[in-house]
Amino acid sequence: MAKKPGGLQLISAGLSLILAIGVMTAFAACGRKEDGTWMHCHSVQTAVFLCGLVLAVLFVLAAWSRNRAVRISLNAAAAVLAVVTCLLPGTLMPMCMMQTMRCYMVMQPFVRIVSILSAVCAAVGVFRSARNGRISAGK
Repeated sequence: MAKKPGGLQLISAGLSLILAIGVMTAFAACGRKEDGTWMHCHSVQTAVFLCGLVLAVLFVLAAWSRNRAVRISLNAAAAVLAVVTCLLPGTLMPMCMMQTMRCYMVMQPFVRIVSILSAVCAAVGVFRSARNGRISAGK
């Protein structure tokens, strides 16, 4: 019998895809300079995009996993990656010089909000899986 996917993990995967798509479209960093080169924030945008895709994969794998330990591990890895993703713009990776630039005003808040929501969902997934294991072990 196939396992039904976990709803929380699928919601988290959706959030991760919103993060990945959002930073490349509506919440993108600054555009190209007049000379055709990219600003520092473009690297941050690309890193967040890749992190969003990896997060989505981790959450989908956790949703379909039958093994409790694997589910806990995938959710824990997703929680750590979501926190790292939250810290990428401006903390772990440099962005533009001026705080009034699009990367600070649009991209950074979007990334932080969605990443924190993903981290919370992942943490809840860890605790739910751990709790479910204790309850079933006690029966």
